Amino acid sequence: MKELIEKALQQYRAKRGFDAVKWVDAKCRMFNDYMRRCGLKAACVSVSGGVDSAVTLGLIKHAMDMSGSPIERILGISQPIHSSQWAYDRAMECGKALGVEMVVVDQTPVFDSLKQLVDTSVGIEGKDFASGQLRSYMRTPVGYYVAQLLSQAGTPCVVMGTGNRDEDGYLGYFCKAGDGVVDVQLIADLHKSEVFKVGAVLGVPESILRSPPSADLWEGQTDENELGVTYDFVELYTGWFLPLQDSEKKAFVEGMDEETKKEWEHFSQICETVHRRNAHKLNGSKNLNVL
Repeated sequence: MKELIEKALQQYRAKRGFDAVKWVDAKCRMFNDYMRRCGLKAACVSVSGGVDSAVTLGLIKHAMDMSGSPIERILGISQPIHSSQWAYDRAMECGKALGVEMVVVDQTPVFDSLKQLVDTSVGIEGKDFASGQLRSYMRTPVGYYVAQLLSQAGTPCVVMGTGNRDEDGYLGYFCKAGDGVVDVQLIADLHKSEVFKVGAVLGVPESILRSPPSADLWEGQTDENELGVTYDFVELYTGWFLPLQDSEKKAFVEGMDEETKKEWEHFSQICETVHRRNAHKLNGSKNLNVL
């Protein structure tokens, strides 16, 4: 990013004053209170090998280890569907590092069968994006079925989400009927940069903390490349710029040189386009009522 934009980001972060250690303590106490109040004793989460699910898993474990926690069992679920080997390896490494039980539900043959069935029935072959969405859709019922099994075994279970503020907030960068269908979100108030800081506090493996975020929905996919904008810019734009008064926004943009302004407008337009495209996800289903 250009110098002026980078300076604004650093000022925003300084004003926000994020303290990962204090945040972890407050969040885990809040989560334990929620579990206790709702009579819940277990939590399950799909672990992809990425930082968001790793941090979520670490938070649940940290909460469980607190004195008086009602949490009796945690289950991390690895759900490979033609997934890269690194994704599986990192998911399992994360579970081991955090001391959390992991199970593997390889849906690859189910995916192949279902995709072929639907593609043939509809007469359209699903390409990378559509196929990637199907992978996300398929992981949702497994998470909820696992929760039912744990509840059946005497530990009422909640399905955990892994969405952060930058992706699942203004941008709506999640799968509406996939990772968007959960019971509880723990990191929805964190910018992506803060997720990494929390991960370091919780002991998330370096192999995850050093890797560029990727949903691994198709070969070579990275989140920033798919979005067309960096997480740092999203953090500044949605966290600092959008809440400003119109006069403050105007003054900030007018203070840029032409090259910086061109970059700002380009990335801002990407954020606005993604937001408009995904806004329906943030509002739930739409009822078109006559009466």
